[in-house]
Amino acid sequence: MPTKKTHNARSSSGLKTLLILGLLTLSPLTIAGEYTDELSACLLGTTSEEDKRSLVKWRFTAMALAPAVEEITGVSVSARDHANREMAQLIIKLLSRACFNETRLALKNEGSTALQTSFAALGQVAAKNLFSDPNVVACLASLETYIGAEDLKIAWNLGNEKTD
Repeated sequence: MPTKKTHNARSSSGLKTLLILGLLTLSPLTIAGEYTDELSACLLGTTSEEDKRSLVKWRFTAMALAPAVEEITGVSVSARDHANREMAQLIIKLLSRACFNETRLALKNEGSTALQTSFAALGQVAAKNLFSDPNVVACLASLETYIGAEDLKIAWNLGNEKTD
């Protein structure tokens, strides 16, 4: 298992930050170059369902620290540490073995944002898998229990009113 690293070289730290931001982002992807596209394809093609679950767990344990949800998530420090270790192993596997050439070419030709963009694509696929889980879909759909037809009618009528 990876151990905690204590060195903080500026370029390495910057790449790590972009990589982590890419993994956490849910926003639409920016326009990517040829090498970023190839890296994205490699990441998506070599990431197993188990790897995607590790990514989802890692993202969840990170988001669970937000004050808005912290009190309802109950993620333990050991679970967060385990998710961090799994994610570190996945990143190392993808960048240094499975997609080594694509990573090298993307960084060389398109810079460090290639990592952020490529890992954002991977993160979006993992999130899509999470939100397509039947249990999650059922929970999200249960929201309609609390929204009446009359509530929507009022909202739609408000949107159709003319303003002077």
